[in-house]
Amino acid sequence: MATILARHKGPDKTLVDLMRPVTASGKGSFFFLAAMAALFGLYIIVFYMQYVYGHGSVTDQATPVGAAWGLYVTGIVFFIGISHVGIGVSAAARLLNLDYLKPYARMAEMLTLVCLPAAVLIITLDIGRPEKFLINVMTYGRIQAPFVWSGTVISVYLAASLIYLYLSMRRDITLSADLVPEKWRWFYRLLSLGYKDTEDTRHTHERTLWWMAIVLIPIMVSVHSVYGLVFGLHSGRPGWFNPLMAPYFVLGALVNGFATLVIVAALIRRVFRWEQYLSLKAIRNMGRFLCWMTLLYIYFSVSEYITFIYSPPAGEARVAHAIFLGEFSKIFWPTLAILITGFLVLFFNQTIFNKQFALWATVLGAVFIDIALFLTRYLIVVPSLLYPLLPFPKGSYVPTVYEFAALIGVFGFAIGVYALFMRVFPIVEFPHPGEQISTEANKW
Repeated sequence: MATILARHKGPDKTLVDLMRPVTASGKGSFFFLAAMAALFGLYIIVFYMQYVYGHGSVTDQATPVGAAWGLYVTGIVFFIGISHVGIGVSAAARLLNLDYLKPYARMAEMLTLVCLPAAVLIITLDIGRPEKFLINVMTYGRIQAPFVWSGTVISVYLAASLIYLYLSMRRDITLSADLVPEKWRWFYRLLSLGYKDTEDTRHTHERTLWWMAIVLIPIMVSVHSVYGLVFGLHSGRPGWFNPLMAPYFVLGALVNGFATLVIVAALIRRVFRWEQYLSLKAIRNMGRFLCWMTLLYIYFSVSEYITFIYSPPAGEARVAHAIFLGEFSKIFWPTLAILITGFLVLFFNQTIFNKQFALWATVLGAVFIDIALFLTRYLIVVPSLLYPLLPFPKGSYVPTVYEFAALIGVFGFAIGVYALFMRVFPIVEFPHPGEQISTEANKW
């Protein structure tokens, strides 16, 4: 194993530095993981209460006249949206030869692999009895049903992303065996599955990942397209029956995912003082992409709002009034203001202050956009459910403290699993022989 490091032409100090989150012995990470586990305990408590006492006794989503979907489905769409960034960044780095994105690829891939299970956790809450759901789907599921599509594409995307991540990490796992304490080396050698760090092996892995990236891109698009169709194929719900729901959801997922990656990358860069490894060039380019995708998302949203307002059918008119002037206006207008503020912060940071790029401004804009995207999903889900086309009285829905607690618990799960991964595996891909991280140019 030592010969692998001997053949490595880059400085050993680079590998040691990139392994600091794994080899550090501080107690801070232990308490942080314990805190995230405690938050996840909230989810377990709520799940148990729903399982034992019923959905209606815990949430406000089981009233005779109300919202069958609410905060749970908002969280599902939010987490699945973030999951898009993984293959987006990794595929761009490999297919377009954007080498400056390579250090961020694994961070993005891990966002996919923590957010998809997080979404599944919320799905189990939303359906109430997951074991009956699985039995019914396997027994009575129809291929033309959008919910069967969603289960299929999520399962395929998760399995393919796991394989993709492992293949991209296999060399780093092998190198890590020589960088961790002796008592843990067996673990990394076992996971490496006999990997030999030769030029032919690296070439084979890179070609495999290149082709997998091509295959994963349409799978990635299909995941959120399906969730757009879950809404868009409901002809009986005002505001949902729309052929643009699938591309609208995909666009929102790209915005959501890149905003989250910018935040995570900036935090990791600051906490571990990896300024020489995580270049500002990459974060700046991701900020530019996020800026213009946010503008496109605003355009989609404004087009939808104009359609609602101009000459809507009766059902859409009721929903539009509730959103713009009625009970949901106190959420809609602040959400729109937050979204536009996030875009303007990114825009001015990328243009007017072009020569003095501020990382904090990009992170602030990304935070605003993430908050706005979450609230936007809530406005997509709930109002249409409370104003049906059928002559029923208007429903009501107010998220309960249990729903908020469960959602916080899922956030604790996602953050905790991400932090645990960083304690076990390198979060930044090791440079290949002949590659170096240039501290002067601050890029790969």
